[in-house]
Amino acid sequence: MCMIMMEMTDFTRGKGPLKNTSDVISAAKKIAEAGSRMDKLGRTIADHCPDSACKQDLLAYLQRIALYCHQLNICSKVKAEVQNLGGELVVSGVDSAMSLIQAAKNLMNAVVQTVKASYVASTKYQKSQGMASLNLPAVSWKMKAPEKKPLVKREKQDETQTKIKRASQKKHVNPVQALSEFRAMDSI
Repeated sequence: MCMIMMEMTDFTRGKGPLKNTSDVISAAKKIAEAGSRMDKLGRTIADHCPDSACKQDLLAYLQRIALYCHQLNICSKVKAEVQNLGGELVVSGVDSAMSLIQAAKNLMNAVVQTVKASYVASTKYQKSQGMASLNLPAVSWKMKAPEKKPLVKREKQDETQTKIKRASQKKHVNPVQALSEFRAMDSI
């Protein structure tokens, strides 16, 4: 869903694989279909949730997904009918695609909130139930390991050596000469 959404927003910038508004309309339909599948999966998770508060939160987010999927389907059908008005293809620009993109953005925000609520609903009480019930969850959650990146940017060996040499080199000044400069200032 995120990749399709990114392609839709790239269309507004004149980039990406979507070349005209009919491509944006078909992408909006794909996002709505994926949202409907997410709604079904979320309802399965809600059915297995033992906590009523988590279940109610999840069902509230699922209602938003259903609403935004319906809105996206209606907008895409209206835009498709407007384009094929009278058998002629009406060329519409970025402005007509913006309502589809906004509806898809609303759906994506609802999906993100639903995924968070689904994770809480399916894992919150899993450990407390223990092995007594052995009910397999509707979804198995696996966290993706983050990419390994160095904490500190490593410098080339030559650069570190030159920095150390410059910092460690001190100007050797005779202490008697340094004190004589202060005495000369006192007399002025």
